[in-house]
Amino acid sequence: MLRVVLVVLTLSLTLVLLPIAINVGTGGTAPAFLAPYVDWTWPAIGVLWLIAIVTGVWELRSRRTGTLSIRSADQPRNRPNALARVDRYLSERVAGSLAQYTRLALDLDESPDAVVRPYDLLVQPLHGTEPEIRENADIAKAFDDLQDSMLILGAPGAGKTTLLLDLARTLAANARNDPDQPIPVLVDLSGWTGPITTRREDDDPGDSPLLAGFVRWLLRDLHSRYQIPAAVGRVWLRRGKLALLLDGVDEIALQHRVKLAPALEELQQRYLVGQLAVTCRIADYARLPQPLKLYGAVRIRPLTRRQVLDYFTSVGAELAGARAAMEQDDDLWDLITSPLMLNVMALAYQGRDAEEVAAGAVADHRRDLFDTFLSEVLSRHRPASRQYDSRTALRSLWCLAWWTRTRAGDRTAVPRWLTPNGWYGLSLPSIGYLVHRVCLPALFAGLVGGAALAITALYGVLAGVAVGATSLLLVHIRPRPWQPLRKSPGQPSALVAAAMTATGAVAGFASALAGAAVFAALPRWLALLLLAGAVTASYGFELIVSNGPRRRALLLARLAVVTVGTTLVLTQLDHPDAFLASAAAGLIVAQGIRVVKALPMDHLVRQYDDARDLMDLWVVAGLAAAVTVALALGANPAWTQLEAILGIVTGVVAAKAWRRRPALFAGPISRLMHGLLLRWTGYLPWRRRAFLQYAADRYVLTRTGRGEYAFIHLLVRDHLAECEPDLLAAKVDQRIASRKQRSTR
Repeated sequence: MLRVVLVVLTLSLTLVLLPIAINVGTGGTAPAFLAPYVDWTWPAIGVLWLIAIVTGVWELRSRRTGTLSIRSADQPRNRPNALARVDRYLSERVAGSLAQYTRLALDLDESPDAVVRPYDLLVQPLHGTEPEIRENADIAKAFDDLQDSMLILGAPGAGKTTLLLDLARTLAANARNDPDQPIPVLVDLSGWTGPITTRREDDDPGDSPLLAGFVRWLLRDLHSRYQIPAAVGRVWLRRGKLALLLDGVDEIALQHRVKLAPALEELQQRYLVGQLAVTCRIADYARLPQPLKLYGAVRIRPLTRRQVLDYFTSVGAELAGARAAMEQDDDLWDLITSPLMLNVMALAYQGRDAEEVAAGAVADHRRDLFDTFLSEVLSRHRPASRQYDSRTALRSLWCLAWWTRTRAGDRTAVPRWLTPNGWYGLSLPSIGYLVHRVCLPALFAGLVGGAALAITALYGVLAGVAVGATSLLLVHIRPRPWQPLRKSPGQPSALVAAAMTATGAVAGFASALAGAAVFAALPRWLALLLLAGAVTASYGFELIVSNGPRRRALLLARLAVVTVGTTLVLTQLDHPDAFLASAAAGLIVAQGIRVVKALPMDHLVRQYDDARDLMDLWVVAGLAAAVTVALALGANPAWTQLEAILGIVTGVVAAKAWRRRPALFAGPISRLMHGLLLRWTGYLPWRRRAFLQYAADRYVLTRTGRGEYAFIHLLVRDHLAECEPDLLAAKVDQRIASRKQRSTR
């Protein structure tokens, strides 16, 4: 509707302007009120025509979307192309999972009470008996027995995703052989962020906001994962051409998990979903307030000792070390009850000699077993991928594990930037030291030094000293964000200090010089108007939001002092232009200091009272360096302008009213600074994609889509999030040294 109104409005204006433009072009005159704008008539008509054409094409295209979607969905190459992408994706998922190492036939138990059958599924079949899960049936047969509508339950690591991958590959083979069979699409439910209240034009009008948001997310995921266009996917979903395999109800954020059952129920009512399989952990499914409406459910049995022993026997000497470890420690048998733990055990002891394992300490609980697993896979050399030192690899994996665990269901891999506020529970005292004892002082010193150098070059040494003195006062006025922290060993303090000082110096010099130069070049009345407007706006805002008469009285008194002082300087002294320019520079310097003080620093874990506060020395050193450089470049130490000094003081005093407003750019600067510190200290990799591939090659991460990675399992992620990365890195180094020592014998 809005686009139609826009088309009508632009055409109406064009019809009004066009006769006027033609009249003027043929020697006539325009109406008096349009006479000053005659030269703009034809450009305005051109712009209006362009708007009308673009809007009309947009409207026509939106109306044809439904027809084009149906036609594109019927293209004969769409189905084989989609099946090829599904096959490629499933092959990559299987190749990147631990399941490729341990292929066991998992036993299933039927759990009919776990689901609520829809009414239409309660009708008895023609032969009069309901089918049951056959003994030792594989997942495809179980899916067929349960009328292609099934819930898969299991403990953590029991093999739910592995079974779903097996089912997807079987259904894909059926779809290739039979064009009437739907295309299986495996989707990770962890990407669903819950209900969306807003609606779009391409949503089905009959869908509720909950279902519309779920379908929109589903189609977006199919496009990202299998390159199935959203319009084609919507048509296929309506026609029953897709088999939905939804993995990981337990990985949806807890507050959104309760909405899944209503969304799936409405999805089956509104769309033709002939095949549907869902997986979930047993404990998490039991906490759902509403069970899913499916035909049946199966539960994966824990592994038995016989299954584990048979697997070790089938592999042979390659896992002699794992068998020796289990024979030496009976507690390990209680852990190896799932394919995941068997895979971890197999990879941790793969190729290790039984005598070597028997002679050393063995894993006697899950934490040690996961430590052994990570030490083993990270110590192996993979010539095809980039190498990382153990400490950088473990710190990056630990940081990634914290990030993904605190953002429930988030499968996004190593983030480009981490939000500093709260750090999502990360305990990083080394980063805290660099921020408070290196970055903040260096930024203050660079900012003050750069601004003082610019003002000294323009108005003399005393004016530069005035910048330093007023800046030092602003630095110490509360709030004071820095905290005394003890230095952590191995930190790149000198490099960080140099980088931050240079950044602050360039910013301070450029901003102060540009501000002063611009205001000096402006007409006096315009410079005064801009300066008065900025000060009046800031004080007016503060007067509105301030509580209590005392605060307002102080603001009015300060504003009166600034106003009277400015009037006296402009009327009594000889260089008012220098006063206005330096006042603008004072405002800019004060705002820069305020931005640095407003950087989020609330991630501190521990502070020490025995460390000395060196902030004064940093700022004084920055000022001294600026004056020294100015004198070395030929500045006259005896020359100064009183108006410039008064302008600096006036600008700083006037800027004091800005302290309650959120500092501009403080958030982005803080994210940039903390992201660089995380990389300097090894908690995030410099080359993100290379690190993700490195971790995937070592079976810590697995690729789940284009540019998307997830941990090989949530238990591995949780173990990394709770470990001490530097201690685990030491174990990896020991394992690497042990490998080298054995290879040289």
